[in-house]
Amino acid sequence: MLYRGQNRSGHDRNNGVVYPKGSSLTVVPRFDGSWVADGKFTYGESENNAVRAHHIDTGKWNGCFISTTRNYEVARYFATTDNTCDGVIYHIDETLFDRYGVVASELSDLLYAGETEVSVRSEDCGPLPPEIIVRIDEVSPL
Repeated sequence: MLYRGQNRSGHDRNNGVVYPKGSSLTVVPRFDGSWVADGKFTYGESENNAVRAHHIDTGKWNGCFISTTRNYEVARYFATTDNTCDGVIYHIDETLFDRYGVVASELSDLLYAGETEVSVRSEDCGPLPPEIIVRIDEVSPL
């Protein structure tokens, strides 16, 4: 199971639909000081670059990936915006990804390893299909 934390205002504003911040499947890394030339990014435009950029900042350089995690408590932390507001946690069934056209990318060298992040996207780079969300929990700050 994957989890996606979202603060309550974002959940309500989007009517429970999980949208990416960007719309591009591939990105070109830009020399903006947010990354180092350590071989993780590739030259030119690629999906790998979009995943790596996403780990730096959601939607960076217009990538269409969405953050999920394998850790419920990490999702809770993000849902409550660092324990400052109410939120929701989407339970996402990754066994349904093939059926509904969702692609997952899980890096072995995560920028923030403790988050156990899995970057996901719809085939069309749009919102996640609602069919893969099997439950939504309401959560409050601890």
